[in-house]
Amino acid sequence: MQTFTYEGYPDGVCLETMTFEDLGDGRTRVTGLSVVDTMEARDMMIASGMEAGVVEGYQKLDALLAEE
Repeated sequence: MQTFTYEGYPDGVCLETMTFEDLGDGRTRVTGLSVVDTMEARDMMIASGMEAGVVEGYQKLDALLAEE
């Protein structure tokens, strides 16, 4: 669990929880939950393009793990 403050909304704090589930065969499912204080804050975060950055980050992690 961690807190996160989005640069475009500095007065808002998001509580994030990541859950890791072993799927067997060397696979793991990662589930993230972000809780914000308002729907406006949620909409601002989504509109920022953060989803693309998150996907890109996980793709890079997948590539690094595949090298091992």
